[in-house]
Order: sequence, then C-alpha cells, then structure tokens
Amino acid sequence: MPSFEALCTRLSGQAGWMPKMLWGGALTFIPVVNFLPLGYLMEYTLRLSRSGDGELPLWQDFSLLELFASGSKLALLLLGYLILPVLLGWGVSEFLDLLTFGFLGVAAYLPVGIGAFVGMFFFLSGVRSYARDGLYADAWRIREVATLAVSACRALIFPILAFWGLCLLAFPLYGFAFFIGFLSLLAYSSALFREMEKDS
Repeated sequence: MPSFEALCTRLSGQAGWMPKMLWGGALTFIPVVNFLPLGYLMEYTLRLSRSGDGELPLWQDFSLLELFASGSKLALLLLGYLILPVLLGWGVSEFLDLLTFGFLGVAAYLPVGIGAFVGMFFFLSGVRSYARDGLYADAWRIREVATLAVSACRALIFPILAFWGLCLLAFPLYGFAFFIGFLSLLAYSSALFREMEKDS
C-alpha cells in the first residue's frame, strides 16, 4: 500500500511545486474561473492514471478550453458524489433539529459530516473509474463505483480525514486548502487503486 505521507512529501519536493499550488489555490476563489483549477486536477489525475508519473504538469501545458472542459467533468462528479450527500445530510440534520426542538444541539448535524465523509469515498472511486479507461460514463456506474469505494475504504480513511481537517483548519484560505488537499487525495487514491488492480 502506498504511503500518504511519503506521497505528500514527494509532491511538495517537486521543482516549481509552490507556484503551481499558488495559481491553483488563487483561481479556486473565483467563481466560474474555479473550473480551471478543477480541470488541472482532473488532467493531472488522467495523466497519472495513464503513465503512473506523478510529476506535476505546467499550467501552460493545457489550453483554457481543455481545463474548463475537464473542470466541468470533475465538478459534476463533485456535485453527484459529494455535494448531494452533504445536502441530503443537511436536510436530515435540519429535520432532526426541528423534531427534537434543538435538544440534540450540534449532534443533530452529524448526518452532514457523514455525508461529507462517505461521499468522498464515492467521489474518489468515481474519478478512478473515469481515469482508468477514459470513459466518463464509467464514473456514473454507481454499483461499480460503490464496490471500488468499499474495497479501498480502509486505506482511504486517514487521507480523507486529513483532507477535511486541512479544510477546517485553513478555512479562511479554503481555496488553497481545497486545491492542495484534493491534489494530494487524487494522487494518493490513483496510486492506491493502481496497486489494488495489480494485486487483483
């Protein structure tokens, strides 16, 4: 099994790592323009899946149209596998809070956390299903994505917790936390899924 800590160290040790992260984090703050860093993340994941090379590409390697198209695909996966479960959890939490007249307090919002945590497994598995063969429709084969998520859940628990912890701790700088966190998660999950496929 690949080491999440070692992978993060390798990523941050690459030449030109900081400017790439600064561009990605800064662009993430801007509505609509934030599809470009999402596209960078998707293109990086696709390259990593094809070649196994974890070298971060230059932003100039991609056209704006290419980044926007890939970013739209990643945004749809985020919406379907992560944002919708969080919204569903929020609805359940609001209902619980109303039903118990606020007696549960913060505990009523546990479903939101569960949606965010579980949704991330499905999101990463959906990205992998797409990246493996380059067929976007594969990312929406719910049963296969769920099977992949379950098979990798133990190895992904710590990286996902680390991602959400980074986002909470660095909330005022959420653009940078989001971009760097997702880059690390996607790189790690790609390496993990490749290794699992070799062993199977």
